[in-house]
Amino acid sequence: MTRPRVRCGGFTLLEILLALSVLSVILLLLLSSFTGAARVRETLSSRAREFRQIRLVLDRIGTDIMCAFAVSVREESALSLREDQLSGMPAATLTFTAFQLPDGDSGHPPAEIVKIRYFPRIGADGVTLELHREQSDLPFVGNKIPLRESLVADRLRGFGVEVFDGTTWVKEWPAGGGSKTSLPKKAAVTLVGERGETYRREVPIHLAGQEGNVTWSGRRRSGRE
Repeated sequence: MTRPRVRCGGFTLLEILLALSVLSVILLLLLSSFTGAARVRETLSSRAREFRQIRLVLDRIGTDIMCAFAVSVREESALSLREDQLSGMPAATLTFTAFQLPDGDSGHPPAEIVKIRYFPRIGADGVTLELHREQSDLPFVGNKIPLRESLVADRLRGFGVEVFDGTTWVKEWPAGGGSKTSLPKKAAVTLVGERGETYRREVPIHLAGQEGNVTWSGRRRSGRE
């Protein structure tokens, strides 16, 4: 009499291969979701850094411009604006004299009056712009104080400035036929981000029209005051 075959515990080769295939698909889906989440997080972090940089730069330029002044008897105090392009990107150069609170930077005397210049350069990657700020302390006094230059923004696609003369917005200053030391009523700064988004801020120039009445001193402030 023949006994029936008893099947031993375990899985066939086909079952093992099928289970491995299903497990591989699940792992692939999980890896794709993790990779996608990492890319999204990196993109959001990059955009947050860009927005923060744009906001800080617009705030700093706006604060500087609002403190701009000019004196009718000193042409070197005049505001000047030149529109240009670098590698096809808007690249304005803005120069003006401004009042500021003395910063007490070591190695530099405290100064209430500074000459500020904002200008772009081609960035290290060769395709975007860097925005630089140059500051000259006590510009109306003969001195050997070195210029201070700092990088305020990078990876830009454009830097533009317009000024309002009371009737129209222009991209060059001084305007033709006007006084060299006259100030525009307002200024608008435009930054183009790395992804092409445009950010614009308009700021008033409070001392416009007061070029003959500005009281200023070119002397350095005493440390005992």
